[in-house]
Amino acid sequence: MKSLHTIADEINGAANAYRVGEFQAIRQKIHGLSRPKTRQIFTAQTTHDEWAFHSGGRKEVQFNIGFEGDANEYLRYGLAFSLEPSHTLPDPLTLKPKILKLNEYIRANASELDDLRFWYYFNHTRSPSFPATPVNEALIRVDTFLFWGKMSPRATIRPQEVLFLFDRLLPAYEYVEGDTPLQKRRVDLRKGLQFKAGCSDKAHAATLHSQAGTKSVKLHHNRLQAALYTILSQQYGDENVGTETDTGRGSRVDLVVRDGKQHVYYEIKTSPDIRVCLREAISQLLEYSYWPGGNEAATLVVVSENPMTRDARRYLATLRERFDIPVFYRHLNVTSGILGEQE
Repeated sequence: MKSLHTIADEINGAANAYRVGEFQAIRQKIHGLSRPKTRQIFTAQTTHDEWAFHSGGRKEVQFNIGFEGDANEYLRYGLAFSLEPSHTLPDPLTLKPKILKLNEYIRANASELDDLRFWYYFNHTRSPSFPATPVNEALIRVDTFLFWGKMSPRATIRPQEVLFLFDRLLPAYEYVEGDTPLQKRRVDLRKGLQFKAGCSDKAHAATLHSQAGTKSVKLHHNRLQAALYTILSQQYGDENVGTETDTGRGSRVDLVVRDGKQHVYYEIKTSPDIRVCLREAISQLLEYSYWPGGNEAATLVVVSENPMTRDARRYLATLRERFDIPVFYRHLNVTSGILGEQE
């Protein structure tokens, strides 16, 4: 499974398509900084083997990611306060006013946050998970870690899911750290597919920091997405093809083609094993299309660089014929710019 350094790097690489991609500029304005140290959410200095917080976040309510579970099989993502003393923050209880301010935000926006959870660690022992509610003042004590957010399987988490939640939580950060008035937000997580033509401008390469040093990491998914967009926009027109399309329920489709009143969902996978690509992509496509309140796609398409195999072809045919699921596969040769036919 991916290391936390890789996950943090992928989140940074995909952030341009979200408001939180401007997070460091927002911090700069709130805190009157002459200039931010970085444009990235996470940096090598704030990313560790099992957890990370946003650059500059030690003395703030922090955007936080980290591993959870007995085998680190889950990834948490959301907002946190760390009340462990450190060289940067020798008296962590100075954060108490900010914690109480976040409590005010949560009270005012309980309905908007009702899909989130709260848990805490005290002396490195984890509590059960609770509904996302204001924290009891008795928990505001040294050596406590407070967290509000979500937890997803590490093996299948996508940076878009993390960034979608970070965007939702950005107003909470702005209220706690700034001087904006407290407002009750109205966010409908069942607003339906939000089609928007165009291709997100995302990097094809980024820098990954690890204990072994710094090395260049190709964000191959972004390259495949851009190539697929180019091919399909030539076929259907730029106005009918969009990437990172908001499903309206906390997730985004890699690419959507609008064909009249119908939509075709494309999910891109980079594994060198077509079986793994199908396993991961089909579960996501089914959720995008059939979760209550969603927009049912006319066709679901898995895309990867793996050639089709006999077993994969039989598997997809079984899904279509026995279960009436309109799912197909297309092979993408990114070097030649050729997209294979639906199989």
